[in-house]
Amino acid sequence: MIEKDNGHEHTGLGAEMKVLLREPPLLISIAAVFLLFATFIIYPFIKILLVPSAADWMRALTGREYLLVFGHTLFSSLTATTTAIIFGFIFAYGINYTHMPCKRFFQVVALLPTMAPSVVSGLAFIMLFGRRGFVTWNLLHLHVDLYGPFGLWAAQTIAFFPLAYITISGVLKSISPNLELAAQNLGARGWYLFRTVTLRLATPGIASAFLLVAINSLADFGNPMLVGGNYHVLATEAYAQVTGAWDMPMGATLSVFLVIPTLIVFFVQRYYLEKNSYVTVTGKPVSGLIRVTAGPMATRLLWVFCLFVSLIILLIIGVVILFAFTVAFGADYTFTLQYFKEGVIQSKVMVHSWVASMSTAAVTTVLGIALAFLTIRKRFPGRTAMDFLAMLPVSLPGTFIGLALILAFNDGPLELTGTLGIIILGMSLRQLPVGYRQAVAGLKQIEASLEQASTNLGANSFTTFRRIVLPMLKNSLSVSFVYAFMRSMNTLSTVIFLVSPEWNLASINIMSLANQGFLPTASATAVGIMLVIYVTFGIVKLILRDKINIFDL
Repeated sequence: MIEKDNGHEHTGLGAEMKVLLREPPLLISIAAVFLLFATFIIYPFIKILLVPSAADWMRALTGREYLLVFGHTLFSSLTATTTAIIFGFIFAYGINYTHMPCKRFFQVVALLPTMAPSVVSGLAFIMLFGRRGFVTWNLLHLHVDLYGPFGLWAAQTIAFFPLAYITISGVLKSISPNLELAAQNLGARGWYLFRTVTLRLATPGIASAFLLVAINSLADFGNPMLVGGNYHVLATEAYAQVTGAWDMPMGATLSVFLVIPTLIVFFVQRYYLEKNSYVTVTGKPVSGLIRVTAGPMATRLLWVFCLFVSLIILLIIGVVILFAFTVAFGADYTFTLQYFKEGVIQSKVMVHSWVASMSTAAVTTVLGIALAFLTIRKRFPGRTAMDFLAMLPVSLPGTFIGLALILAFNDGPLELTGTLGIIILGMSLRQLPVGYRQAVAGLKQIEASLEQASTNLGANSFTTFRRIVLPMLKNSLSVSFVYAFMRSMNTLSTVIFLVSPEWNLASINIMSLANQGFLPTASATAVGIMLVIYVTFGIVKLILRDKINIFDL
C-alpha cells in the first residue's frame, strides 16, 4: 500500500502498518490467514520432521533397500515424464499447427484421463495386460508378467500425458505468428523453421510441463501400488512402512525424502518461469495474420499419431466400462448392473467422496480468492510469505501431506483423525494452489482503478471485495470450483492415510478392490466417479453456457 502526503509517496513497513491499523477488518483477515497457515501447514510439517530420530535418518541414508527405492522413484519418474512430454508436445503441435480433421474429437479424448480416477490407467493395464489380462491371456494366450518398471512406465505415461498436453498446448496457442512468418519470409521452411523458431519459443513451456509432470509422477501412489509389483517407489514404501511394518518413524523419513526432489523441482520451476516467461509471449496475433502450419505429409503423420493416442485412451476407458457392465469380460459378455449397484448405488463411498469433494471445492475457491485479493491488491508485512505458503502444497507429495496431518491431529485439542474434517483438510491443502492461482489470474485482468474508486467513495476493503471484486470473478471462481471438485473426486495419495472405516472414499475403494482381485466392482466404482464428474460438468455448462469452455484446450 502506498500513502500520499503533500504530493509525496510513503512506502515501507511503517506505511503498510498504518494502513492496516486504519482497517481492522483487513488486519483481522490477514491475521486469520496466517493463523490458518500456521495451524494446518507449518505445524503439521514441523511435526513430521520431528518424528524420525537420528538413527532413522542414518538407516534410510545407508540402507541398501531404501537407496534402491529412491533410485526406482527417480528412474520411473524421469522415464514416464520424458515420454509424457514427448507425446504431449506432438499431440499439442498437431492440434495447434495443422488443419487436420477430427481436431475437436482429439481435444475431448485427450482430456478424458483427467476426469477419471488416477488409478484408472493402472487398473486398465491389469485388465488388458495383466497375468490374466484380456489381451495377453484371452487373445494372445501368453504367460507374461508385465508388472514392474515397464507396467509402471506405461501407466504413468498415459496418466500424465493430458497434463503435459494441456500445459504445452496453452503455450503454443500463445505464440504469435509474427516471428514464424518473418522467418518464413527470410527462407526458413519445414524442419528448420520448426527447430529454430517454434521449438525455441515453446521451450519454456516445455520445461514448465516437464517440471509439473515430474512433480506429479514423483508423488504418484495409485499406479505404483497397482502395477509396480515388486518395483517399489518412495510413496508406496512409505505407506508399507506405516501400515505394514508399523514403523511410523521410517514412514515419515521416506515421506520427507520424497519431498526433497519435488521441492527441488518446484523451486527450479518457479525460478525458470519467472526468468523466462516473457520468451513465449510476443504479443497478441495481429488481425489478418495466419499461423504457419505443418505441410501435408507432416499433417498426415500428426493425424495418425493423434488417432493412435486417442485410441489408446479410449481403449483404457472402454475396457473399464466393459468390465463394469459385463458378467465376466473375456468369458461371459452378458450385460449386468450388479457390479454398478455394489460399487456405486449400494455403497456409501460415492456419497462420501461427493460430500468431501464439494466441501473441498467450496473451501479452496473461497480461500483462494481471498488469498489472491490480499496478495495482489494489498501491501502488508509477510505478503511474500503468504504467497509462498499458498503455493507450497502443490510441491508436496500427497502421502507426505496425509501423514503430516495424521501426526499433527491424532490427539490434542484438534483431534481430527478418523473424521470427515481431516479428509476435507487434506484435500483442501492439495487443491488450494489451484484455486489461488486461478483467482490471481482473474484479478490481474481486472483494472485496479475500479477498486480504488470504491475505496475513494468510502468503502472499506471487505466491502470492496464483496461488492466489486467477487461479481467480476464469476468465471474464474467457476473454473476453480469445477477443477477442485474433479481432482478431489479422483485423489488417492493425499487421503490414503486419512480415510477410516466410517469415512472411506471411492478412489480408495477402487484400489482396495483391485488389489483383492474384484476388478469388475473396482471398474464400476471408477465409472461411477466419472459419471459424477460428467454430470457436474454438465450442470456447470448448463448454468454458465458460453462463459466456460471446459474442453477448449
